Amino acid sequence: MEMEIISSEKIKPFSPTPDHLKLYKISLLDQIIPPVFAPAVLYFAPDNSNSISQKIQILKDSLALTLSHFYPFAGVIKDALSVDCNDDGLPFLVTKVKGQISNFLKSPDMQLINKLLPSEFSWSEGAGPGANVGIIQLNYFECGGMAICVILAHHITDATTLCTFLKSWSANARGCAEIVCPNYISQSVFPQKVAMQKESHLFYSLQQFLKVGKFVTKRYVFDASAISTLKSQSNSDEHLTRVEIVSAFIWKCFILAVGKEKSGNGEKKPFLLTQPVNLRRRADPNFPEGCFGNFIWLAAAKWTINSTDMELKELVNEVKRAMSKIDKEFVKKLQGENGYYENFEMFKKGIPEEANWFALSSWSKIGLYDVDFGWGRPVWLSGFVSGDLESVLPNSATLMETRSGDGIEAWVILDEKYVAGFEENEELKNYACFNPSAW
Repeated sequence: MEMEIISSEKIKPFSPTPDHLKLYKISLLDQIIPPVFAPAVLYFAPDNSNSISQKIQILKDSLALTLSHFYPFAGVIKDALSVDCNDDGLPFLVTKVKGQISNFLKSPDMQLINKLLPSEFSWSEGAGPGANVGIIQLNYFECGGMAICVILAHHITDATTLCTFLKSWSANARGCAEIVCPNYISQSVFPQKVAMQKESHLFYSLQQFLKVGKFVTKRYVFDASAISTLKSQSNSDEHLTRVEIVSAFIWKCFILAVGKEKSGNGEKKPFLLTQPVNLRRRADPNFPEGCFGNFIWLAAAKWTINSTDMELKELVNEVKRAMSKIDKEFVKKLQGENGYYENFEMFKKGIPEEANWFALSSWSKIGLYDVDFGWGRPVWLSGFVSGDLESVLPNSATLMETRSGDGIEAWVILDEKYVAGFEENEELKNYACFNPSAW
């Protein structure tokens, strides 16, 4: 895929950030997130409403307006606990892509997706002091289609905040009178703990399971019919969401793939599944969806029986059990003086000393397919894609809604030694479509 950088600049907020807001202190729930970058790419079909140059100018002007409200995004990382909101600007790159976006989406190439990310971007360095909080790259194809890549520091924002930002930006681009603005209550609801040691960070307990390996990204799509059949297979009397049933099914496929690869060496490590839970919807009353920052906690499910004939129902029940622990009482305790440490100790007790870890996350129901800059909703979304080189990553999956809203896409990242066993799973072949057209 041939690409040419057309321009590179920093978009500054339309209105300067007031002096009393120049130092943004992250919250406790930001503090416990690793300072890594997380990308999202939104793909838009060609549209004749404006020329490419007009669209680019609309995006720049509306981004400046949006950054006046999302002012941390226009700053730089000051240290581990704060952002210098100095209005330095959010880097904005424009590239021209040779070819048609339809051809790219009819047979998505996982590795080519990485070319739509800024070439100067480095995963290894992370969001350390002096780094911009984010970067945007607008890729436009010869046909007029666009792929807008947004990369933000994860310890500053979660997926819900990303979506709030994109909805606000797109509303400004359309000239809407009512704009979704961020709510900066996180620092008062969950004030940071300056003296906290890294050993007490939520994700620190999981670092022991990270391994160096070559990881491969695979994409599977479950339509409404497949999800309905899987629900009936689970034999659960409880209401199941699409995310819960697909999560349990993907986890089952991973367990079987690991068991197949390890079948000769007698290894009996338990299996661990972690999933971020959106605390905005677990609090009583709910926190506003527009709350800026990370409002997530990890649910941890375990499977200790190494069996090739496990029932999906058993894994579904374990997933639901783990999720149910994070309720309104959990959130209330988290807001107390020692609540974080009490909840953290409870989380640690559920983490085995050794485990085959699978990290799952969901972008479902946060509204990314509702983003409209004035030339239609996205035809597709993509997230992080593993590269060609050896990396330190967990085996993982990100679940997204399909554009129709009734299916689930699973982006699965696996150590290459597990890929064959995963793909040979007959149930997976029956219920999921492998990398279908996104056009």
